[in-house]
Amino acid sequence: MPSRTLPLLAAIAIAVLPTLTQAQINAPGRVHMAVGLAAGFHGTEYTETGTVLGFPVQRKTLDAAATVTVPIEVGVGVANFLSLGVYVEPGSYIDSAATESNGLAMVGVQPRFYLVNKDRFAWMASLRLGGSALELDRQEPFVRSEARYSGGHFGLGTGVAVHFSDLIGLQLHLNYLANRMTLRDYRINGTEIPLDLYDAELLTRGVALQASLAFRF
Repeated sequence: MPSRTLPLLAAIAIAVLPTLTQAQINAPGRVHMAVGLAAGFHGTEYTETGTVLGFPVQRKTLDAAATVTVPIEVGVGVANFLSLGVYVEPGSYIDSAATESNGLAMVGVQPRFYLVNKDRFAWMASLRLGGSALELDRQEPFVRSEARYSGGHFGLGTGVAVHFSDLIGLQLHLNYLANRMTLRDYRINGTEIPLDLYDAELLTRGVALQASLAFRF
């Protein structure tokens, strides 16, 4: 009897093991794609540094801003607990005066850790490292100003994924986001303003709630 039982158990194990290893949202080699919508609220610090009579003069302004973005994410499972991916997140930036017609974009790499990794449910923690760019166009009577900023982007997040099938699911994330961007180009009524004697930096810190439609292959 034992001589017959052992081969039978081995055959069952060989048949079941692949199913067990795949019965997780993330696994080595698994491809993840997601597209969604995110809304954020941020505190801002704007620092201007100019030169007057050869002396630097600095002014800081504290404000707030809102963002609405479209996060697009692609990742690949490295281990059951880890995937590595990239993100592109275009959208809009709205300051407290809500007077700008503008564009915001963030792009970078995103390691994602699977703290809970089940067949239909996962709890994740994410790290974001990349760059950001911002365009602010302000139209006032007789004056139109255009400012272009770019710099670094950093983020931390936590979220959950619920899959309705092997292919499709829903993800919800809460992200902390920080951007440090420097003024790169400034124009008034189409005329470029030299930045030799003037510097400006925009620092933003805030949180964003993200909902995404997710796919896995």
